Amino acid sequence: MVKNEKGFTLLEVMLVVVILAILAAIVIPRFVGNAETAREKADITTGREVKAALDRYQVDNGIYLRIDELSAANGTITGSGLIPDYIARLDPTVTQQKAETGKTGFGIAEITGNTFPDPGNLIMVYLSSDGSQAEVKVFDESLASTLWSSI
Repeated sequence: MVKNEKGFTLLEVMLVVVILAILAAIVIPRFVGNAETAREKADITTGREVKAALDRYQVDNGIYLRIDELSAANGTITGSGLIPDYIARLDPTVTQQKAETGKTGFGIAEITGNTFPDPGNLIMVYLSSDGSQAEVKVFDESLASTLWSSI
């Protein structure tokens, strides 16, 4: 008499689990690295859009915004003239990288000559007091390295 048993042996199940674990060990780090790169590239694209908005403002008005025409608080830039006429919004929900609390979003600082203050946010808008200059820089999540600069 022959038994007709169906199913997998313990050895077969363990072999499949080991194979899946090896594949996961190879694939998961690649996905994590790709996600970080994608967030950085999204912020670079946002920085380019901000610079393009500032340039459109300059073309229409003959001068860039002055540092006193915009304000920044908690990663959000506000100010009539630029928002919403040239760009919809500049707040922390727009940036994609995972920086420390209070460092996400946008910041404003005054540019004097070719001197740029240290960054306070992921995307910094540097404006002159007389409206002659406007630059944008995008930083990595640690704010230690410049990912993109409009200079």
